[in-house]
Amino acid sequence: MSSAAAKLGVWSVQARRHFFKMNMREKVLLLLFAFALVFVWFSWQFDRHAATQGSIAAAHRLDAEQKNMLSYEEGVRVSYEELISEINLEELPTKDEVAGQIDALVRRAGFTAFDLGQARTEEGTGLNFHTFQLSVQKATYPQIKSFTASLKSELPYVSLERIVIQAQARDDQFVDTRYVLKSLEYAK
Repeated sequence: MSSAAAKLGVWSVQARRHFFKMNMREKVLLLLFAFALVFVWFSWQFDRHAATQGSIAAAHRLDAEQKNMLSYEEGVRVSYEELISEINLEELPTKDEVAGQIDALVRRAGFTAFDLGQARTEEGTGLNFHTFQLSVQKATYPQIKSFTASLKSELPYVSLERIVIQAQARDDQFVDTRYVLKSLEYAK
């Protein structure tokens, strides 16, 4: 430590000696340069300090939000348990039952050209998720509208994920429609 202090003392003496040998213009320019360096250094420090304060403030906001969310945890858990207890998973239809009900609705709607392909199944823990694709060709828009309404009202456990309606090129009175339907099945 003493050698570093001695070197600093020697450097300080040499710097003062060089500074006092300079003319007035050089002294002013050197002092302006030193002040500019100090100003730039302080501005960098201020930016870093502001960024740090911003990060701290964001962390405090996130902490407050999480504490707020955790304060509702018990109420959410109770309402979740109530909703789950109201659902009878045993009453959910199987994939084949859903396919049959969709087929019956399609036939009742009077569609003659349709295709209900095989359901794609994604297995989960306790529940299986089935995706059905139904293509209806040469149907009128009122038929499609009526079928969609009956699908929503008569099959509440089937969700309508997507409908793609495309006018036929040969006859604009008719449309081709593709439905993507999803259902779930309780895996016993």
